[in-house]
Amino acid sequence: MGSKEMLSIKRLIYVLLIVVVVSAVFMVYNINEERAKNIQLRNLEIEAPELTASEPVDPAEKPRVTLLGGPERDIYGDIYQNALRLFHDLHFTVTTRERLDTGRIGFDELVVFCDDDIGRYADLTELGQFVEGGGKVILASGLPEGSEDSYLWPLLAIREKSVRKNYNRLSFEEPLLPFQLDEMVYDGYSISTWLAVGSEAQVYVRDKESEVPLLYTCRRGAGGICLINGTFLSDMRCAGLLTGAAGTLAEDFIYPIVGTKTVFLDNFPMITFINDKLCLQMYGSSTEGFVRDVVWPSFQGISLRTQTPLTSSVLAAASQAKSFPAINDSLFTTIGKSALQYGGELIYAANCPEGDNIQYNQTFIDEFRSVFSNYHIQGLALQSQRLWDGMLAIPGSEIRAVRGHLGDESASFFASDSYFVLPAATMGNSMEDGNLFAIASVLGAYGMVSHVFDVNTLIAQDAATASWDRDKRQLGIFESEVLNRIPNLDAVTLSQAGGHVTGYLALEFGWEKIGNQIKLNCSEMKPGQTFFYRTGRRIADAQGLAFEEMGGGWYLLRVQGNHAVITLEEE
Repeated sequence: MGSKEMLSIKRLIYVLLIVVVVSAVFMVYNINEERAKNIQLRNLEIEAPELTASEPVDPAEKPRVTLLGGPERDIYGDIYQNALRLFHDLHFTVTTRERLDTGRIGFDELVVFCDDDIGRYADLTELGQFVEGGGKVILASGLPEGSEDSYLWPLLAIREKSVRKNYNRLSFEEPLLPFQLDEMVYDGYSISTWLAVGSEAQVYVRDKESEVPLLYTCRRGAGGICLINGTFLSDMRCAGLLTGAAGTLAEDFIYPIVGTKTVFLDNFPMITFINDKLCLQMYGSSTEGFVRDVVWPSFQGISLRTQTPLTSSVLAAASQAKSFPAINDSLFTTIGKSALQYGGELIYAANCPEGDNIQYNQTFIDEFRSVFSNYHIQGLALQSQRLWDGMLAIPGSEIRAVRGHLGDESASFFASDSYFVLPAATMGNSMEDGNLFAIASVLGAYGMVSHVFDVNTLIAQDAATASWDRDKRQLGIFESEVLNRIPNLDAVTLSQAGGHVTGYLALEFGWEKIGNQIKLNCSEMKPGQTFFYRTGRRIADAQGLAFEEMGGGWYLLRVQGNHAVITLEEE
């Protein structure tokens, strides 16, 4: 009997130990859950930058451009409007004309035709004489079909000309952009003309397969002319072709840039499209586990390795209440906390095509308040085209930063006392089928990367297509071919971009070249304002600014005060 009693006591002790251990585990879990419900993470207010004292810039020093084209002419009207918007953004003095009057245009002024029918806007003999005398001309809209423009062929070194078609596999033969790859794909439609040109043409971009020149220059006398062979510029993402073309013609070319790189994760950390059953079939894991253990660590690794904070958005306003997804509280808390701890930002997203019918995701708003009691949402990502007042009044938010759309008149660069807008320039999970070129082009025009990934489609493109194994390679390309190759841009979240946008918009600048020196004068500028500078020579020294060489004749400048001087090496 004694041995049986001892055995019963031991069993009882084992049972008690098991109960204690299990209880302890649940106690720790509950404590952690309680801690997660009161995360002590704060965010700072968006501060307006202190601008340097205003000193008027001599109008004669401001860069100037004359635009010719018809804003009403379908695709050529789009090119005209995009060129007009770009040069306004770059703080050029812009003159629009119905006819070219070379007697009123200096040789230091850029002339851009935004139509393929050049004869409609200029006397071609006069145009040729203007270029020969030192004029700089860009034909930004390609050429018409047929031989009606044959009077231009000698000026453009054209030997043969045929039909128009879509060429989009771009081969870069010479440095054109501050950042470019040897081959990139344009994923839009451009009407380009088959051409054969003489050896006096300097070709920068060809079609990879047909070798048709898509961007080239011809030096004529003291001046030059550049043909962008196609309607690429009807797409604002191709704006870098225009700044690149200007850089090929000018001996020295300077313009201000935003100077930032921002990465957005839309619909994250929500679970919307894919369910557990489908995720188990595709990846052998629950959706929550796959997002937490595979997807998020991939983004977190990119962020840490490249020192690029992530801006994550969750849908909080829409035109229809059924647009709001279900919330996984555990996943939202875990990933949201991790994102903030590593320097990221959480923002709301709005998809409101109808401004008079805005619904708020009150369930999520209440959950966010309970989890992140000390964190105040300051950012908003537009997923529809327009910004409505109701989007800025989402309950529980203090919207001061808005992500808009590049090239959209109502949602592009903007700054007021209430909020600012940083446009998203590119979006999508694939890099090789168009985004690498779009990113390089926008970087060339605005000196910024502002890219959006949609996390929903990373896991599954549809109910039958597992897309993670394909798209994770594209994330690697984005890290290696984009983020790693532009370390000199400031990596920021949406809210942190406020000073860059405000300073960029407030700036006035002008410059003049005297001998081996470039004198740069600025007004209402943020100290550290960034510029791109392209030159055929190397910088020997500089005062009032720091410079970084980017290759291909391009430099990144960081100007510290109203006046700076660049000294070039002797020729």
